Amino acid sequence: MHPIWSEHYDYCERQEIVEWGIDPIWLAAELERVHDGSDHCAYPILRPYPFPDRMRVYIKARFTTADGCLLEGYVINEDAYVISFFIDNEKFSFSRYFSLKERDEDQLERIKTLLPDSSGPLFPVKYETDFLDSEDRLIAGEFSPATH
Repeated sequence: MHPIWSEHYDYCERQEIVEWGIDPIWLAAELERVHDGSDHCAYPILRPYPFPDRMRVYIKARFTTADGCLLEGYVINEDAYVISFFIDNEKFSFSRYFSLKERDEDQLERIKTLLPDSSGPLFPVKYETDFLDSEDRLIAGEFSPATH
């Protein structure tokens, strides 16, 4: 799987992708093929430097929980306002948005059942990617959802 994805929002994005050297007919067929029925299908970002100006960019990341558990997943955008990681093929997402606090709390309870050896807190989570932000700094940091 490609390590960086974006959601498709408008025609200008198609033009930019074609400018990367992608055949427009092939691109239209591929976007149609991968469309999952939602408002926005996703496509890989082939030129991440600099990241294109998009609503959402999904960046592969590694996570270390506060008690040392290692997880894989992704952050959304360079500022990681949302993180998602996988445990036993389940995806768990957490947000800095207070409006998603209840969802985050429910997911945290589920995670505790999947990580029985984890006795400490999950957050703050440290995250790291293999990519640079718009100022050439490694996209990495610490994340706590609005619940903490």
